[in-house]
Amino acid sequence: MLGLGEGEAGSIVPQHLQRRIKRVSVVVVALAVAIFVTIPVYVMVAVAVQDPTNVFAGGDVHLLIDSVTLRNFEVLFEETATVRYFTNSLIVTISSTILSTSLAVAAGYGLTRFDFTGKTVAARAVLFSYMFSPIVLAIPLYVIFYTLGLLDSYFALTLGLTAISAPFTIWLMWQYFQTVPIALEESAWVRGASRTRTVWDVVLPVARPGYISAAIFSFAVAWNDFTMSRVVMSSDEMYTITVGASLFLDRVTIGWGETMAVSLLICIPPFLIAVFLQNYLLQGFNVGGLE
Repeated sequence: MLGLGEGEAGSIVPQHLQRRIKRVSVVVVALAVAIFVTIPVYVMVAVAVQDPTNVFAGGDVHLLIDSVTLRNFEVLFEETATVRYFTNSLIVTISSTILSTSLAVAAGYGLTRFDFTGKTVAARAVLFSYMFSPIVLAIPLYVIFYTLGLLDSYFALTLGLTAISAPFTIWLMWQYFQTVPIALEESAWVRGASRTRTVWDVVLPVARPGYISAAIFSFAVAWNDFTMSRVVMSSDEMYTITVGASLFLDRVTIGWGETMAVSLLICIPPFLIAVFLQNYLLQGFNVGGLE
């Protein structure tokens, strides 16, 4: 066709214009998503760092930050059990992350390096179990923990959170270990290294992006959990920060300023992990076959 450049024959819209439209579309969608995500975060920060008398002065909501105060955080630390809730979350989240990641590394390596009947079916069944909602697991686990006398304990909640995250992390590590050449291990075996030494010194350093991705996922599941904590924990002093923050909405002495302040505190650990470990996360999912 006349008027079309090379490689554009049969096309009504020139290819260079198609590429430009695609780029513009991507930019527009990215901006829309960024605005959709950023506005709630800004509102949370604006309400958290300002005095409520300034934010809600005159019956209107003023979201322009004129002055910064720590008053809302002081109320949280002095009049609520926020520190206790935050500590509980850290304990169960770190414990669950370590346990889930360790299980993922061990199971993923076993599924990759050892042959047994039904290996592929077992791996897919593990991933399929992740499709169940946490509340589906919470009720049976509650019965088990009640029978064993483990309710209202860090140990029980750690096991419950691990049951939620482990299926996906195991599948992720199974995929990732398939990208680690067996020749690396064979070279170490030839030099007299045991399998344990080979895994520790050869396999794990190569698989670092994979198990860090698994750890990040486990951390996110445990830190943001509400259902399992609400079911397993029964006493106020054992609640995690997500459950404890929800209780603030029923307290007359806690307003929106304090509620947004505790929400900001909840966001800090995931934000720091995303900032400092995002490269490992991307490598783990991409190389692990999840691109």
